[in-house]
Amino acid sequence: MLNSTYKVQDLQEFKPFLLSKKRIMGLDLGKKRIGVSVSTLSLNGALPLKTISEDKFSELLNLLKKIILEYDIKGIIFGLPKNMDGSEGKSAQSARDKAEKICCELCIKYGFWDERLSTIAVERNFAMTKKSRAKKKDHKKDIDNLAAAFILEGAINYIINN
Repeated sequence: MLNSTYKVQDLQEFKPFLLSKKRIMGLDLGKKRIGVSVSTLSLNGALPLKTISEDKFSELLNLLKKIILEYDIKGIIFGLPKNMDGSEGKSAQSARDKAEKICCELCIKYGFWDERLSTIAVERNFAMTKKSRAKKKDHKKDIDNLAAAFILEGAINYIINN
């Protein structure tokens, strides 16, 4: 069993980072892809950064390490896929397990934000015109990093306004 010493009990633990102009990262853990976003220095939201494929865990860690160094990331907020009634199922437990494994390897604080309906909200707001099949595939990648930004923005609003 992994040691969850990096898990924060309350997202308010990220507030000093944000107020001192340090960034936090948002991750939307999917089955095939992971959406990545970073907080803005002005505290007004999150920037969708990229979508990465979850092929090998070691490659995922290397990509995340590069982002952490490049943006001076001080913590990670993961989307937590709760059921519509607020309960947690297998997907939530999988996200918790994966987050703990990632953050223990990276030695970085982390927490969770309820991601219910984040992908649906992003898809509804994502202007989609008639596109080729290849562009529709790119659309899915855009949705993942936009969903990560949506999740992170919700968490930032909670942290800053409470």
